[in-house]
Amino acid sequence: MESNGSDKPKIDLTNIQGDIWPGLPKRHQELYFFTIKDESKFRGHLAALIPDITTAEEAVQNKGMIRQHKIEIAKGNKAPHLLSLGCVNISFTSSGIGKLGKHDLKAGNFENGMLADVRAGGPGGEGRDNPDDWEDKFKSPKKPIDGVILVTGESRFSVEAKLHHVVHHFVGILPWNSSVEGLFTVRGSAREGENKGKEHFGFLDSVSQPQLEGLDDDVKEGEPALVPPGVIINNQPGYATKQPEWATDGSFFVFRKLQQYVPEFQKWVDDTAPKHNLNSGQLEARLMGRWKSGAPVCMTPWEDDPNLARANNYDYKPLDKQDKCPFAAHARKCNPRADLSRPGKFVIIRRGIPYGQEVTHKEWKDNKTSDDRGLLFMCYQSNIANGFRMQQERWCNMETFPDDKDQETGDPGPGYDAICGQPNPPDTFDISLCDGDSKNCRINIKSCVVPRGGEYFFTPSIKALKDFTKK
Repeated sequence: MESNGSDKPKIDLTNIQGDIWPGLPKRHQELYFFTIKDESKFRGHLAALIPDITTAEEAVQNKGMIRQHKIEIAKGNKAPHLLSLGCVNISFTSSGIGKLGKHDLKAGNFENGMLADVRAGGPGGEGRDNPDDWEDKFKSPKKPIDGVILVTGESRFSVEAKLHHVVHHFVGILPWNSSVEGLFTVRGSAREGENKGKEHFGFLDSVSQPQLEGLDDDVKEGEPALVPPGVIINNQPGYATKQPEWATDGSFFVFRKLQQYVPEFQKWVDDTAPKHNLNSGQLEARLMGRWKSGAPVCMTPWEDDPNLARANNYDYKPLDKQDKCPFAAHARKCNPRADLSRPGKFVIIRRGIPYGQEVTHKEWKDNKTSDDRGLLFMCYQSNIANGFRMQQERWCNMETFPDDKDQETGDPGPGYDAICGQPNPPDTFDISLCDGDSKNCRINIKSCVVPRGGEYFFTPSIKALKDFTKK
């Protein structure tokens, strides 16, 4: 199946893994990280896995089935229940791709691996991660991560059953029949009830995803323009770097485990807001750039409006003012809109999911985190330097970005990203925003998001996976 429209890019949806586009339904998700022990056996085992891979075409069909299922439930034709849709994708690190005989991807960040790329003092000179903060499993030199199998579904039980089925392709009953060694599994789950769709700080997540030419519907008036598919999918129109032919229809996948200190964040917000003539909700909205409902703070600066939860038709104008949305707000830092002349060149498609349990009563009472929780940040792009790295290092961690705002903010500029900025040294930093009297001020922020690990992967096309199975 190819996308329709004679004047649009023609993209083979049967050749693209479904989490790249349109995304896999994921109430629950598990990521199985592995190292390849026997390349020859792995090729044969991979051939058995390929029929289980969920393609973009199948993911589109799944979304249609879910939509129709909800309609039937609303009509009373079906009892309320979730469709059972277990989905599978697979991706490889630079070492994993190398074991399969591919060494020609043009991607320095990918070749370095995430830890080398983002650590403080790393090769690019812009990294801010402290390796001591990373969990050991993400930085083992003896057993490197070669790949990850991603499984999603409507329940924890169905995901675990699907993962067991998939892993069985690679791990035999007897050790010498196995082609991989499972290193560890990471689990994520969407929050439920009133927190549905929200990350652990309480904000609606995955709002305002880029829309791709030839795949998504035309955007509405005032919304960001359609993005060439090559910004996300290799060797499609609009790509930044021409990759080898075998990499066509693949995408680079970034995984990052971010721990969130939720009680500490809320305590800091509640203590700080009155000092600047704001209530807690108003300060939170200014830090994120959206209210917890998802409503853009630049469209409704003083009170939440859930009717605007997914509004996307705004551009931060007038660009030299921040009385409605601070320059350092997370949403503005990561999606600058009119603050950049060509914002579409640097977009990513986000596929994150929360992990960990809800905050306990004791944690709220003590204002202190005791259980691990946060966000499994995941995104796709055709160029890591233009995507994740640009957003994290040049936007979130650059005090002067957006550029040319110092006349409004004073030195050193807007400040780090108010939610996920990484100051050096760490712990606290300050940003510029307008207080409750609409006057510019600087406020000191406590860091409440800590990276605990991650890696760079490549998510190949179905054709490439089939080629990998050949000797």
